[in-house]
Amino acid sequence: MSRNPDLVAVFVDADNTLWDTDAVFAGAQVALLGAVESRIGTTTPQADRLRFVRAIDQALAERHHAGLRYPPRLLVRATELALRGAKPNEAARAAWGGGKDYLLSEGDLPAIEESFFGDLAKVPRIRQGVAQGLRKLKESGCLLLIVTEGAKAKVERNADLLELTNFFDRIIEGRKTPDLYRRMLSLTGAPERTFMVGDQLDRDIGPAKAVGFETIYFPGGFQPRWAPDQASVQPDHVISSFDQVPAIVFGPVAGKVEARVRHT
Repeated sequence: MSRNPDLVAVFVDADNTLWDTDAVFAGAQVALLGAVESRIGTTTPQADRLRFVRAIDQALAERHHAGLRYPPRLLVRATELALRGAKPNEAARAAWGGGKDYLLSEGDLPAIEESFFGDLAKVPRIRQGVAQGLRKLKESGCLLLIVTEGAKAKVERNADLLELTNFFDRIIEGRKTPDLYRRMLSLTGAPERTFMVGDQLDRDIGPAKAVGFETIYFPGGFQPRWAPDQASVQPDHVISSFDQVPAIVFGPVAGKVEARVRHT
């Protein structure tokens, strides 16, 4: 595709940027905790039930090669162990190793997993200012693309149910690395100004900024404990509502000479 300096391209992350996926996961995790509690007859003494299960979740994700996409039965097993007194890291390590004397039988796991997946399938709520911001960008002639590490089919479903599909020209699924962002620049013809909007500093902001995108950080409600801090990544802009994006996109050009060289 030939270079089109007059085009403005805005790439947008999906989960926790366009819609609140974290709230869906939080509900599913607390429900899983309740299911384990009811079956073993023990409840957590902690007032913050989400914090209790999320500590286990993070410990498992740090050990598993799939990160946060580890099999949910590991969370079931580790949650039981934590309810019985193990620390989150101990519970995660034991669940990963297997061979523990569990109160929950293998026959208990499918029903809990099925309920967990059912809760994860719930439609998330749209985030603040998203519809208004996308409408202004589209009406102004921006090229709008979703870039996601999630399943494209699920992103398409959520976008359709939240009536966002018509705003976007394309949905791109892939691991967010500098190479992916370079390919996206080639796909769009390397416009003079290209933006990335996202909630993950290590996935959306850092790699995009490294190849010359102007980055817009839209913080979500949850960040893994291994995520970098904002000061180390230094996004170009930080917003509290998506409807602030058009003012950034159509504001004064920030004089990004180095970024333009990388686009070429």
